[in-house]
Amino acid sequence: MPTIPSPWTPDNPHEVEIERARLREIRSRLPEAAKPLENALPRLVSLTVAEDSFTSFTYSLALAYNEVEAFTIAELRHRAEDTVRIQDGMTASLTNWQDAEYASSIRWR
Repeated sequence: MPTIPSPWTPDNPHEVEIERARLREIRSRLPEAAKPLENALPRLVSLTVAEDSFTSFTYSLALAYNEVEAFTIAELRHRAEDTVRIQDGMTASLTNWQDAEYASSIRWR
């Protein structure tokens, strides 16, 4: 069975090509990718534990649910913040690569 070459592997192992257009496209899609996280927070907060008559067992379950809810909300917020940090990091990398390529180019005056 023939091996399909990876699009990420350059022909020359000593050469690296930065596909800035591809990275910009991925970066531009990050907010859309994080949308489910943003949509989950209001839905999660609106959930409640309903019980007519609390027993010691259902009371402990209600307490556990509140702790799980608080943990999950915190995790979702962290993941949304991670998406923003990744996007900022990609922006910085793209700018640095572009500036480095410009600085290392030979130009005639």
